[in-house]
Amino acid sequence: MDFALTIDNQTGIASMSFDQAEDGNLLNNIYLSLAIRKGSFFQNPDLGSRLHLLQRSKNTGQTEALAAEYCREALQWLIDAVRVSKIDIYTERDRRQDVHRLRVLIEATKANGDLVTFTTFVEVA
Repeated sequence: MDFALTIDNQTGIASMSFDQAEDGNLLNNIYLSLAIRKGSFFQNPDLGSRLHLLQRSKNTGQTEALAAEYCREALQWLIDAVRVSKIDIYTERDRRQDVHRLRVLIEATKANGDLVTFTTFVEVA
């Protein structure tokens, strides 16, 4: 049984409950694919993302584009495994003075047409 993750939409931080994961644990798969550093999971070195590489990057349009590319790369396995038929990634720079982060919205379309949305934040310099 996969445990359900609850993700705070303001902070992007996940907390686990002992409830069974709904939605075929797709949200769990998305969260873990983005949260784990690529190459750090011993059973599958291809699992994970390179988003951690952006932590020292400036909050620019180029960094925003890299974040979308890193997310697409990390989630490609969901399309390859036919878990989803399409993934759309939208990024937005937070331009408030004391906040240095990117907001990432992921919309995964399942084979039956259902849409699963996931929001996370990427901290940048």
